[in-house]
Amino acid sequence: MATTKKTTTARTRAPARRKAEPSFVATTERTIKKNPYASAAVATGVISAIAAAAAGFFAFKKSGKSFTDFSNDVATSVKDKAAEASDRVKDGLADAQTMAKDQVAKIRDGLDSSKSQSEISEEALSLKETGKKSTFPLDPVIEQQSKTGAITY
Repeated sequence: MATTKKTTTARTRAPARRKAEPSFVATTERTIKKNPYASAAVATGVISAIAAAAAGFFAFKKSGKSFTDFSNDVATSVKDKAAEASDRVKDGLADAQTMAKDQVAKIRDGLDSSKSQSEISEEALSLKETGKKSTFPLDPVIEQQSKTGAITY
């Protein structure tokens, strides 16, 4: 058999291609497509922050005060409003706690504030007249078993 001589040729390797970093626009677009609700929330937050900064800047310019005086006034106003809101919440919680204690006390005492005494007596009288009374047990099979002693309560 004849053999053929393999010739090796010097191949020049092409330089490895660097993967280009994705652009900011491409990355942002991919993120928006993957998480549209989160992206909308972020965009809304950014727009709100810009609007608040613009409103604050215009209020500062219109006040004619120095930045220190203006910021102190704003901080004091915010602290006062937060204290008022905190007091309202504390008062509301105290009222709710009192109401809950009253309701628990009524339940423990057996009082039903939704019905008056006359309504309760009227209901009892109508039940007495119709002869309705609850029987225990309601299932006839269980009743037979309980008579024979198969089930004990």
